[in-house]
Amino acid sequence: MLSRKASLLFAAFFLLMLGLRIGYKYYRSQQKPTSQAMMESADARRQALIKAIQANQEAQRANGAVVVLADSAGATMATADTAGRTN
Repeated sequence: MLSRKASLLFAAFFLLMLGLRIGYKYYRSQQKPTSQAMMESADARRQALIKAIQANQEAQRANGAVVVLADSAGATMATADTAGRTN
């Protein structure tokens, strides 16, 4: 059998390892998954791109440009922008 000192050292080592394991699991549970962080970053870039495109379209409409719409077949169709003009 083990001596009393060895048993105490083993128990202390066991408790230390158990504490480290629980601490690491808690730390990992508080961190965002990599995929979630990447999706949030991509969503933020997508929103910024949408706003930039909309601002560009508004600037073109203000200058009297013709709006180009795409239908579901992929062909483009030019239409007059009547929203910004009054006759």
